[in-house]
Amino acid sequence: LRPRPCGRLVHAVDDGPLRHEVASPAARVERTVGVLEHHLHPPRLAPEVVRPLVTAVHEDFRTRLLASVRLVGNIRVQPGAETLLAELGAQGIQVAIDTELDGDVAAAFIRAVGWSGPGKLDALVGADEVLVPRPGPGQVEEARRRCGLGAGARVVKVAGTAADARAGILAGCVAVLSWVPDLAAGQAPLEDLGDLAERLLGHPLP
Repeated sequence: LRPRPCGRLVHAVDDGPLRHEVASPAARVERTVGVLEHHLHPPRLAPEVVRPLVTAVHEDFRTRLLASVRLVGNIRVQPGAETLLAELGAQGIQVAIDTELDGDVAAAFIRAVGWSGPGKLDALVGADEVLVPRPGPGQVEEARRRCGLGAGARVVKVAGTAADARAGILAGCVAVLSWVPDLAAGQAPLEDLGDLAERLLGHPLP
């Protein structure tokens, strides 16, 4: 995290060499302005420097997250999620999840909640598994493919974020439903995912 500029300025101005330096008011102002410009507008790092840093941070995040999932083990799911999967499965409707997580991380979560067996999910698509992840349509299109559906198959998207909803729209979903209060797309939000089955079944699907 970057410290606030004012904190860095106070630290610099209160440094030893500055405290004991005898200078004119104009020189002090010029020096202070120079400190402000340096800390408010730091030099940009070259892409070849930034990319390895971003990659290292990402890999560290993945490692820590996977370790946490294995350590915690029992992860709670949203209320009504089990009911939703059961009701859709009973109607022969395939269910896929696309996520902003990498595929292997998402798979670890799915195993932790006990959804990796038959009769739960038909496909899981991580953001790192397609060229155009959300808000692009790539993950929805890949979910279609993994479920054995053609490009013209009717798909309903259940969105949790604006980017998620956008992905569904770009992928040509017949409807985009919302289950969170702060999402402008879709119908009224739901507190229990079990209630979502009725809405989903209201859209004829193959």
